[in-house]
Amino acid sequence: MAVVLKTGGTTIGLANNNIIPAEDLDRSYIVYPQINQEKCVGCGRCYISCYDGGHQAMEWDEYSRTQHCNTEKCVGCLLCGHVCPVACIDFGEVRFKKGEKEHALTL
Repeated sequence: MAVVLKTGGTTIGLANNNIIPAEDLDRSYIVYPQINQEKCVGCGRCYISCYDGGHQAMEWDEYSRTQHCNTEKCVGCLLCGHVCPVACIDFGEVRFKKGEKEHALTL
């Protein structure tokens, strides 16, 4: 079912210009999450989503209810940021993979 906009149009096909084949994705870099600990409410959703997603890159301190990203395990999917209820996780450090040439990025 199409979503009708206030203008009377629909959203059908609007995202098509942003869809590209998987082989065309730029996989030469990783964007690590940046966590604003002051804004964090300690819910643990980032930890659970990362753990369930199979990466186990988010390390969780149960006592202080704080987290830290282990960059050795992180794949840069930012699922942690998408599930955060207070939006305290955003784009952080961009690191190019070994052997990849640095180039301009649009995130």
